[in-house]
Order: sequence, then structure tokens, then C-alpha cells
Amino acid sequence: MATKEGMMPFGAVVADEKGNILERAHNQIKTAKKRGGSSQSDPTRHAEMELIRKFPKISGVERSNMTLYTSTEPCVMCAGAIYWSGVSRVVYGCSVAQLEELSGPGGFDVPVRTLYGMAKEGARAIDVTGPVLADESLQAHDDAKVWKNPFVKKPTQADLDIAVEASLKATGLGSARVVDDGVVPVIDMQAGSNEELTEQLWKAATTVGFFSVINHGIDKTLIDKAFQMSQNFFEQPLEEKQKQSPGEMSVNSGFEHFTQVRPSTGVADQKESLQVTARQACMDNRWPSPEFKATAESLLSAANQLAGRLLDLFEPRATPHVKPGTLSSSHTLWGDDGQCTLRFLHYPGMPVSTSEKLIEDGYWRAGPHTDWDNVTLLFQRPKQNGLECCANPRTGNPADMYWTAVNPVEGGIAVNIGDMLARWSDGKLHSNLHRVRLPKDSSNARYSIAFFAQSDKKTLIESKESEAITAGDYILSRIKSNFSKKP
Repeated sequence: MATKEGMMPFGAVVADEKGNILERAHNQIKTAKKRGGSSQSDPTRHAEMELIRKFPKISGVERSNMTLYTSTEPCVMCAGAIYWSGVSRVVYGCSVAQLEELSGPGGFDVPVRTLYGMAKEGARAIDVTGPVLADESLQAHDDAKVWKNPFVKKPTQADLDIAVEASLKATGLGSARVVDDGVVPVIDMQAGSNEELTEQLWKAATTVGFFSVINHGIDKTLIDKAFQMSQNFFEQPLEEKQKQSPGEMSVNSGFEHFTQVRPSTGVADQKESLQVTARQACMDNRWPSPEFKATAESLLSAANQLAGRLLDLFEPRATPHVKPGTLSSSHTLWGDDGQCTLRFLHYPGMPVSTSEKLIEDGYWRAGPHTDWDNVTLLFQRPKQNGLECCANPRTGNPADMYWTAVNPVEGGIAVNIGDMLARWSDGKLHSNLHRVRLPKDSSNARYSIAFFAQSDKKTLIESKESEAITAGDYILSRIKSNFSKKP
């Protein structure tokens, strides 16, 4: 509407708790190829300001229960008006930084989260979500033909991460044999100061990539019980497993059987899994039994605490641009925004003749991939080998590509960095590739349990070198890339 009327291309609406639109408005400043529009117009007539002026007409709805949606991140003026209006939540399309790629610099802009974060203690909190549908917002700006630069859609970081895995199939690097069977670093979590532990963790994460932690504080009895629950579940007939925990990709929960297709292989992983996503309602009618539920919830809590400690140790060097505790506090178990998951994995045994044929056809128990989270904790069983990691950093040079066995360590938990933390750290930490080999003699099954510390959906992963993205959007893009194909 703003574009049709010759106004700058900005719009906003306000909605109630149920999403019903209460009022809408658009920018009332005449177009001009510069920031701020025509100098002959009233500079306060931004879309958000126009919308707020309509608030007195709204009756029967508490402003604290309203959400203001705006096509572009609010400027300082509008952010202040939003605060004083009483609205409790703001959702924006593209960020000011993204718009500057079209308009060029020139505005008096402070990121809205930074601005609200400057408030004194006791100030009213405002929930901010964005960028959301940034490409669509930028396309609307481009269609208005008011900016000097055209909109050029860039691949997201998720696209780039997927491309890394897909390249392994074309180059054959993902199938390279293990040429280094050395032991990955083992770090005692009760030995040394925090500074000494950070140094050990940093060295392991930036060289080999994987490491094992011992004396980590998670009760061995709990781990053993979780594995027994897992084995009891997977030993049941396929139909029974599907009945007890029906899989649902949209909430990343429940049972799946040989459906994950890695971009690195193009064929299905030779495994089945039960995914427990620790978000409100995600596991409704998906718990195999009350005992399974109690055990999984206990292990989730313990694993989340350990992951939080690891992130606190990494944070000062990995993400100095965030407030202390930002990484560990971005994981909420069983809230309405949580994304942490506990994945029970079973790689079934099979006859030698079957496994040899599958190997020849390019199948793996788990094809080469990186994890999507901040940090992964992997519980393994003694003598159930097969996990291999590619040493960091990735250069893409075949001469630098070698794989190291990550075998189970007595009392240890294998740990690796995921794509979220790699992105948050501007690449100072690497999300390294790993795979699970399908051995020729695969008559014995392999069981493992992975905890993925994935930031809450609304958490904005911001770094200096990558486009900002919410953790929810990032995870959704990775799920689609791995489950959109059928074997």
C-alpha cells in the first residue's frame, strides 16, 4: 500500500494474543532515493509511529498482550515510541543492517535489541524477534524501486553448511579412509582451574575437533539405565516402535527408521532413532513408557547442565561480543521455545554379505555431516566403535582431509562443536565433520545417545561475519535438508 501511494516502503500491524490484526499502518513519507525519504515530509510519520497513533481506537485488549509486527527493524525513534506505547513484543522482517545493503548507510540506527538492552534495571522488558522472513521484506523494498542498490538474495549460512556436506559426495572426500587412528584428547573436568580447562578445550576443538570428557558429573547408573531403556525399545518390532512413538518431522520428535538422507551421501543412513525434543507438547503421546520418560528427562537435565558448563568455558574466547552466560542461558528445557534434543540411536547388526553390498553402494551407518547445534554430547558403549571425525580446520584440500577414530573412552563422553557455535564465534571454533562407518563385519549392533544443545527458537544467532538468523529458522532449514528426500 505504501508503495502504491508513493510513500517509503515500510508497513506495520498490531495483533492480539490470538494473532488477530487490530490495526495496520504504513509509512506516510514521500519516496526519495535516500534514507528518511523526502525532506519535505513529516519525519515522524514512520509506519510504527502511524500505527501507535491508532492505539487509542483499540478497546478491550491490554497493550501488554499485543504484538507489533513491522516490515523492517524499528529505528531509534520508533523503538522509543513502541516502549512507551505499552506493547510487550516486537517482530520485525529485515534488519537495518540488511536494508543498508540496498539503501546504503546514512540512518541514525542502533539495533533494537541493543537499544532496549541499554535500559536501566527495572525498566519494562520487551520481547524482540527478528529477522523473520527477511528475504520477503527486502524483496518488497526492491519492488518499490526507491533504493540505489538492487536486492540480491544471498545464500544463508544454513545453505552454505549444507553445501559443505553435499560437496563431500562430489569430491569423494567424505569416503576417505581413516589414516589416523590416534586417540582424541581426553579432558578431566575436575582437574585444573577454569582457565586451564578452557585452554585444553580450545586446543582440542580447534585441532582434532572431537574430545572426550571424564569426571563430568553425570551418574554412570543413569547413563546405563538410559542405554537399557534404549535397547528395550529398539528390540521391539518396527510396527510397535512406530505405534509407541510416532515420528513427526515438524516438531523433530518421535521414532524414525532409515529415513535420514545426508547431503554428503544422497542415501539413507543405516540406522533408526528416537528423537526427544525438550519443548512443550513435542513429546505428547510419543513416550514409549513412563519409565522411559523419567529416565530421558533425568539424562536431559544432566546433559544440559554439562553442556552449559562447557559453553561457559568456551564463551569468553569464542564469543567475546555477547554478555557472559548468553550461550548457556539460551537453552530452555521443556519451555514453549526449546530445541534441545536427546536422540537415542540404534545401528542394527546385519549379515556380512548385506553390509559389504551396502558399503559398495556408498552407504554408511551415518554419512559425513556436521551437527546443527552449539555443542553435542555423545554417549557411547564400550567396544561399539565406528565414529570417526575429520580433523579441523576444514580446508577443502584432499591432502588435508583425514579421519580419526573417536572410540569410546571408559567413563567418558565424546564432545564436538556444532554449526551454531561455529557461526556465533565467527569461525574461531569449527564444527567438524564426523561419520559412523559401516563395518564389513556389522553383525553386532551399535547403540549411542546424543544430546544436542540447540539454542531456543527465538534466540538470534548474531556474529560480525554472518547474516543474523534465529535458531528456530536455522534448525528448520537443516531438518528439511536431511529428511526431504526418500531413499
